[in-house]
Amino acid sequence: MSRRVRYPVKGAEQAPPVTTLRIRARVRVNEEDLAVVRALSEHFSSLEARDVAARCALGKYQDKREWARRKREVTTQSSSRWAGRVTKHANNVYATAKRNQKRHLADTERAIAVISKKLDLPVHSGVERKKLLSEEAALAKAEGRKPRHLTFGYRSETEHYNKRRRLQHLVARADRLLMDSHAGRVHVTLGGKKLMKNRLHLKEAGLSQDEWRTRWLAARGGFGANGEADKMWGNETIRLSPEGTLEVDLPKALSHLTNVTARGTTRYRFSCPVFFSYRREEWLAQVQANRAVAYDFCTDERGRVYLDASFTPAEARSVPTLEELREDPGLLVLAVDHNAGFLTPQVVDRSGNPVGRLEDVPLVVDGLSASTRDGHLREAVTRLLELAESHHCRALVIENLGFSDMRATGRERYGSNTWFRKTVCAIPTAKFCDRLVAMASRRGIAVIGVPAAYSSIWGAAHWQKPLSSSHHKVSRHTAAAVVLGRRALGHSARRHSQASPGVTTLLQRKEAAVEGTEPRSIAAGVESYHVGGTGKSSTRRNTTAPHRVARHKGTNPARGRARPEVATHNHGVLPAKTVRVGPQGEDSVSLSV
Repeated sequence: MSRRVRYPVKGAEQAPPVTTLRIRARVRVNEEDLAVVRALSEHFSSLEARDVAARCALGKYQDKREWARRKREVTTQSSSRWAGRVTKHANNVYATAKRNQKRHLADTERAIAVISKKLDLPVHSGVERKKLLSEEAALAKAEGRKPRHLTFGYRSETEHYNKRRRLQHLVARADRLLMDSHAGRVHVTLGGKKLMKNRLHLKEAGLSQDEWRTRWLAARGGFGANGEADKMWGNETIRLSPEGTLEVDLPKALSHLTNVTARGTTRYRFSCPVFFSYRREEWLAQVQANRAVAYDFCTDERGRVYLDASFTPAEARSVPTLEELREDPGLLVLAVDHNAGFLTPQVVDRSGNPVGRLEDVPLVVDGLSASTRDGHLREAVTRLLELAESHHCRALVIENLGFSDMRATGRERYGSNTWFRKTVCAIPTAKFCDRLVAMASRRGIAVIGVPAAYSSIWGAAHWQKPLSSSHHKVSRHTAAAVVLGRRALGHSARRHSQASPGVTTLLQRKEAAVEGTEPRSIAAGVESYHVGGTGKSSTRRNTTAPHRVARHKGTNPARGRARPEVATHNHGVLPAKTVRVGPQGEDSVSLSV
């Protein structure tokens, strides 16, 4: 009997495309301009802090009337346009805090469930575990079955005692979160709790009081204005002309800083021109048509000033839907297996067969600063999108790797395996997905997320050995990428018996005997997966039954990293093995050696 899949894997879904653009330009201010920017930052940070406190005090009793009342209070100290931005920012802060509170409560409850389950099990040391496992293996062999999966508790009485104490701590935390959630109460720190705690431990943080104050003001500072359609250059409060002239509408409290008083306005005009170097043409099309553009000022601890522009282009590139992609018979997708330190791409055609061979894309972010990590992440995403465009792929398939379970229960499940926990939690899955979706939408490439369950196991069992040869070893990660691509296209990870490249099964030989011919060859002009090599490959046939192929010893990958896969198309190298896709559908494959 073939092994039955206990949990079928479904749920491929397309990420919604991102159409909003955000670009940044540096404002090279002089001393007078910098003083105005700091005065505006202090004024609006004070208004935002008070409005956030008022919004948090309302809790879940917020409504439109309360929002209007808060806006009227802020308007008396600024203007109606500034007040709309301040109150909307406070609402967003409260909504984000509520989402984080809900997520924290769910993670705490999952950790409580895991630790409670392990506390109910008896304590077994490492020696006792090995003994029980060997006894179960011997019993299973005598009875002719597979060994049962044994579940163990903690390894010592000391660990068991410490976990009981941690359980009490988690239960108390969950109770506090639950009470706050029912009351609509959130805890918010503008500027960040980490930086606030550093104020009490300046020596451990390696900061002086002046350095900390500079960082604190930079984190809490900044101000902006929402865009307005059909207004001059898309924003009446912060106005940036196509020629680079930057003006800011000053609130009443700072009207003494104005240097433009024409027609009764109180504006400040900066002495330096401001230009966007990235996507300038799209920004120009936006402001010249008087479409809405939102601007934000932000400063850093070095005293530099930046201006961010956010807008939605009128003519954004269209992204095909998942249904449209699956109806395309000539579709090619780029499936990506996300690993610690590198990404493994693989091109898969509409029938679910791998095409070509690609090198791994490095993605090393461990131990780097935030800006350096973001740069490495953007470079890796750019290389993936260039690969997709060069191979004419209309979609890019990634794993839904949130690692939320690991981050919530990793300490309870793998408490002693700190290396594994650190490695998994260091993979930038959320940042990678956000950057990928935003950058792919601008190129018209769809991003499809699929479950990652069993992709490495089934890839090694069904695809690694057939795609490998004696001259080239296909890595386990490439096989997993093939499985991910097949899931996005609606296929299962497992191949049919007649579609086992490199494996001649009993069923194939019976069919060939009935027809009186060998398995047919495929006509030229179809996609193929070439395995490089200059010598002869092994012609030994595996007569193992179809359901035994997945558990054959030869399917286990070699120890260590496999050789990087490089393209061998049009290089004049004689392929050792060619797996070709036939015209009869998904799994029509023949082997030529």
